Amino acid sequence: MVIVMLPACRKENHIERTVKSEMLAAVNALRQSGCACGSTQMPAVKPLRWNDTLALAALAHARDMNANNYFSHISPGGTSPIQRAIMLGYSGKYVTENIAKGYTSIKPLMQAWLQSEEHCKAMMDSAQTAIGAANVNSYWVQEFGH
Repeated sequence: MVIVMLPACRKENHIERTVKSEMLAAVNALRQSGCACGSTQMPAVKPLRWNDTLALAALAHARDMNANNYFSHISPGGTSPIQRAIMLGYSGKYVTENIAKGYTSIKPLMQAWLQSEEHCKAMMDSAQTAIGAANVNSYWVQEFGH
């Protein structure tokens, strides 16, 4: 009798959602109305435009966090949001990043970011002119640029 044992390969479900329309609409609705970020009242500001390079940077970071099971603005390799965006061809002056984990849709995610003064201010920053965002499994990344 011959017993053959084959190693099992566990392939995790890798779910990437396209968030362009919904995320852009949610952030721009917030920017149009203004809001309170903590104790700071933020006035209405100009809408953002979608930037495909920032979206690619967001997707790469969400994929990396998901694949390597970490949650940080700085990758295990030491790259920052601006460094990751520049490596993909972004030519803006700076990048601000919001990250989140554990949300299944944009509405509760946006509520959570609004509860955080820093995340809220990133979305309301009048210096920002562009956004790119991505979702991989429960990891969410917003990249804002100027």
